[in-house]
Amino acid sequence: MLPVILVGWVVAVISHPVALLPLLTLGFFTFKVKTGKTRNAGPLKALYTADVLAMLSWLLLLPAMNIPQIGLSFMAVALFGSSLAHLLLTQARTRLQAFHRILPFTGFISAIISVLLMLWLFTGMDESTLQSMISDVVGSLVLLVLALLVWAGHILLTKTVNRWQLLVASLLLVASGSMQLALF
Repeated sequence: MLPVILVGWVVAVISHPVALLPLLTLGFFTFKVKTGKTRNAGPLKALYTADVLAMLSWLLLLPAMNIPQIGLSFMAVALFGSSLAHLLLTQARTRLQAFHRILPFTGFISAIISVLLMLWLFTGMDESTLQSMISDVVGSLVLLVLALLVWAGHILLTKTVNRWQLLVASLLLVASGSMQLALF
């Protein structure tokens, strides 16, 4: 499932070229690791290096962001990370049923905090700018709510979680996130 994470980093490289270093290091780890032997024989130093490079690439972006945008980036990590973790755990057929409730809850909390941070960001803008962005803001929020409803659908309908449901929810989250990025 590591190539799935590589796709996310490719998307990050498109908007921020500095993310190429963690992508290359994670790609090296992905193609060198052998199934079932990661813990004992995998190139774990490459994985740790990718983590450090990812943190450094985020730190390089900090001077260009204000406080609400920094908070939004933290919440994006929690939101998209819990969504991807839920999808990957479901794909791996985990028997840890608590994750099917904890991860959507994490997504809901990070989405709520993200909306509050967006509102904080909007308070510093003038009214004419907000009027021009209103359709994009509403669109991104509608997609966010739809993603959360699809993601928690198995809880609401008391059914077993389905990986296609989680994939659709993740795609809706990506669409919402890309609309939010276009705003700022």
